[in-house]
Amino acid sequence: MTVGYIRFNTEILYGFKWIIVLMVLSRTWPSCAQEADLPDPVMDPAEVEAIYRVLEGINYEIDWRSMFPGNPCTGGPHGLNCDIHDNTWHVVELNFGWVSDSVNNPPCSDNATIDPAILQFNHLRKLFFYQCFTKMLTEIPSDIWQLASSLQHLTFQMNSALVGEIPAELGNLTNLERLVLSQNSLQGSIPVEIGNLKKLQQLVLNGNELTGIIPDSFGNLDSLKVFDLSGNQLGGEIPSTLGRLNALQKLDLSENMFSGYISDELGNLESLQFLDLSSNKLNGSIPDSLRKLTSLQYLFLGDNSLGGSLPDFWGNFSNLIGLKLSDSSYEGRIPDSLALMHRLNSLALDNNRLVGTIPSSLGSLSRLYRMNLSSNLLTGPILFPASFMSRLGHNLNVRNNSGLCYGLPPVNVSSMELDQCSTQTSSNAYEESSQVHPLFTSAMDISHAASTRKAKALAVLFSVVFLCLSMQSQPVLQ
Repeated sequence: MTVGYIRFNTEILYGFKWIIVLMVLSRTWPSCAQEADLPDPVMDPAEVEAIYRVLEGINYEIDWRSMFPGNPCTGGPHGLNCDIHDNTWHVVELNFGWVSDSVNNPPCSDNATIDPAILQFNHLRKLFFYQCFTKMLTEIPSDIWQLASSLQHLTFQMNSALVGEIPAELGNLTNLERLVLSQNSLQGSIPVEIGNLKKLQQLVLNGNELTGIIPDSFGNLDSLKVFDLSGNQLGGEIPSTLGRLNALQKLDLSENMFSGYISDELGNLESLQFLDLSSNKLNGSIPDSLRKLTSLQYLFLGDNSLGGSLPDFWGNFSNLIGLKLSDSSYEGRIPDSLALMHRLNSLALDNNRLVGTIPSSLGSLSRLYRMNLSSNLLTGPILFPASFMSRLGHNLNVRNNSGLCYGLPPVNVSSMELDQCSTQTSSNAYEESSQVHPLFTSAMDISHAASTRKAKALAVLFSVVFLCLSMQSQPVLQ
């Protein structure tokens, strides 16, 4: 009875399963049939003609129409990419300028131009020009804003003849995520309207001849991750509004003429991994607020007029790989907390006015392969382990520190232009190291201290024994 009941229910369930399958097929079959009946995607003849005109403007020496007849979207040159919308091919990417054998975009001729037909690509998402305008002077067309509905990436890179100002109309490209105008010859100020590009994730304007200031409106670019204005002639103060760019991972303002203090608000950029403010006219000290940048991997502040003592917050930077604070008039001692940055690969403190001994604790940095402490006022012996000295080799630069010497055991220091320390100098340095910085005392220092204590203990023991023997040799008084 029970077995028959179970078999009956199983057959019912099996039947229901096939009913459901048939219902699903009956719903999907018409749409599948419709798709099968659709004709092959085509391309608007006007858009085909626009492609040829743009290619001919880039390089008239190539017979593009004969080389790529028919539909350029299905059989066109590398660098031209299309997608299908409403069963019609549309251009979505145009990449011009030969980059390499693997990125062999259409090459640009010496008299390359941007044909106005480029504005007919209403689905264009990416427009890329690499070394296209190197002879004949060219400007960025201001009417490029007409691609605002679709354009996401706009790049002009290494075009030495690309001149003029950045068009303010670029601020209308509200879907733009990547704006790269790098290593051209652009001049003038940065348009305030760029601050309208709320979706912008990368803004790279490096290597031009831009002047003026950073607009405060850039504080509205809250999607920005990469911000690079290096290698221009920008001035004024670094605006505090940049402290609102919470998504920022790279900030490079190097090689400009920025002045004033480093804004405390930069300490709010807790996602920042790369900060380069070197080669400007900044003054004041390194703000304490930078200690909050715990994600930082590279910090370059050299070639400024910051001065003062180096801060002692380096233990916060456990992720730091490169630190360059050269040529900035720093004074005082080298902080021992630098040795807490265990991932540090490169350290540059050259051309300052640093004094005192080089902390032996720096020798514990197992990933350090380059250290430049040259042209300071450092004194005393270098007490790094031989393995550390061997690993750095010529990448350890301590020249032009007249008070430095090397201690024992001797190591290969022929390239350092140093003399050997006297025994007294080395001994004093060991004592100072163990007294001032006990947390970083090297194995050599501990051994030296232990030997000193042992010698003192033996001296006391010998004195007691000698005293006892002397007392036994004296006559007993009655």
